[in-house]
Amino acid sequence: MKMRQPQSCPVRRNFLSGIQVEFKQSLHQRSLRAQLHWLQVDNQLPGAVFPIVFHPVPPPKSIALDSEPKPFMDMSVIMRFNQHSSVMQFKYFMALVQEMAVKIDQGFLDAVAALFAPAANLQNDGQKSGLIEGDLKRLQAEPTDASLADGSGISFFEFFHISPIKLHLSLSLGSSDGDSAQQNPITQSLNLVLKSIGATLTNVDDIIFKLAFFEVKYQFYSKEKLMWAVGRHYTEEFLKQMYVLVLGLDVLGNPFGLIRGLSEGVEAFFYEPFQGAVQGPEEFAEGFAIGVRSLLGSTVGGAAGMFSKITGSMGKGLAVITMDKEFQQERREEMNRPTRDFKGSLAKGGKGLLKGVVGGVTGIVTKPVEGAKKEGAAGFFKGIGKGLVGVVARPTGGIVDMASSTFQGIQRAAEATEEVTKLRPVRLIKEDGVIRPYDATESQGFDLYQRTGIKPLEGEAFRTHCPNPAHRKSNIIVTNRRVFCVKEMDLLGHLITDWECLFENFHRPPAVSGSELKIYCKEIHKLKLPKNQEPVRTLQLKDPQIAQKLHEAIWDAQDAQKQHHMVRQKSQRFLRLSKKQ
Repeated sequence: MKMRQPQSCPVRRNFLSGIQVEFKQSLHQRSLRAQLHWLQVDNQLPGAVFPIVFHPVPPPKSIALDSEPKPFMDMSVIMRFNQHSSVMQFKYFMALVQEMAVKIDQGFLDAVAALFAPAANLQNDGQKSGLIEGDLKRLQAEPTDASLADGSGISFFEFFHISPIKLHLSLSLGSSDGDSAQQNPITQSLNLVLKSIGATLTNVDDIIFKLAFFEVKYQFYSKEKLMWAVGRHYTEEFLKQMYVLVLGLDVLGNPFGLIRGLSEGVEAFFYEPFQGAVQGPEEFAEGFAIGVRSLLGSTVGGAAGMFSKITGSMGKGLAVITMDKEFQQERREEMNRPTRDFKGSLAKGGKGLLKGVVGGVTGIVTKPVEGAKKEGAAGFFKGIGKGLVGVVARPTGGIVDMASSTFQGIQRAAEATEEVTKLRPVRLIKEDGVIRPYDATESQGFDLYQRTGIKPLEGEAFRTHCPNPAHRKSNIIVTNRRVFCVKEMDLLGHLITDWECLFENFHRPPAVSGSELKIYCKEIHKLKLPKNQEPVRTLQLKDPQIAQKLHEAIWDAQDAQKQHHMVRQKSQRFLRLSKKQ
């Protein structure tokens, strides 16, 4: 875009991506205009079913290309003052809310409920509790006194309007943390109710609630009465459409979503060419192409989405049958990881099938051994049962999940929708629990460490990472227990461990020379080196600063591990002496 008069210069369309507030005041009037352009809430819990809890729904591409981005929330208020009256007058109140999506899983509900739940084992001090109660009484008394001095508290609304609300709702009963539901009585009772109605293996995905607008003209309301009226209006609107919860169940293939997609496709097939014909013949041809593409995309994508949800529910049920919580967690993380295109969906399905077959066969041996280590003889027999069930359920679940991923890829390719992704990786909180300023590099490394799928050691925590120049998609990761290298496979796109070395297996400390870092390990097979070669893994890094940073991270981790070991030994000695006395 270019401006020609009064002088030639390039012009760029721009808009504010955050918050915009405009306030004006005169002797008799006050106006406020507030705009929130984007609001997104990410779920940073590991293994979350829905990585994003709340976000505005982007408009279709045909609309987004022809119009500027609209704010998610737009509120305008005009108030009038009258010196002869204590009644507040609202000449104009308008609140506009764009289309939005809410996605909640049980793990997120558990975490939120635990945040507001009262802490256990509190030391009740009578004097402190009395002071707190006095402060609370004074806080409650101040607004009451102010409201009495202000008059009746009734306001006059000439025009009060809240726009219609279009809400995309997704719910999942799969908890991201197996123990959280047991610790929280509120979510535990909710889960019991859901199980009693037979909804344990069902999800509700992308059902739409359309709530009508709320409007008041020339009415007197108190603040409490107005809030009650607004709440009652939207509650009634929500209850009127509760039937979509049943029609949106994944176990039924979400028929509501299929019908909605077909109706939108038919509407676009007739509406887009008509809109183009108003502007001209070229626009008519373009609108006809958009309409045909939308109709075919909605038909093919809707059918593929229906089969994807049915097979996804079947795969979830087969994962529950295995009675392996770790496998269920890994499958949930993998199935909810977004893919870039149809090729990525096929790769994800193939990876799930391969892991299902390998895990089912090896589980016959590994599950009894793991059970014996945890629970002894009883765990050994439990492990035999898990292994025998898994040898059938895991490969079958892998086939079902592959079909689900394939149908999901077909749906995305047909509908050509844009996925809303996380704004940034999860914040790294180190072992001391101190919340530090956000560091993008640390967070990217921590996200990579979580996506590796490697089984963490006892008390293991991420420290740092750096790219490995020896391989294009390879990274070196340092934790407080070991250093290892992960690389991404080109075919399936998943991460595998190339080599690793635990700190206790160092036969001498690592050495730095320029941009070269040498790691000496006792176990040569862990470093994946030839048998005749010296057990030294030489890392040729990008520059000396990165090599020094990696060396310091390993040194600090070893030092912290030694101090922890010494403190543990001293505490054990103290306990022994106290027992003798």
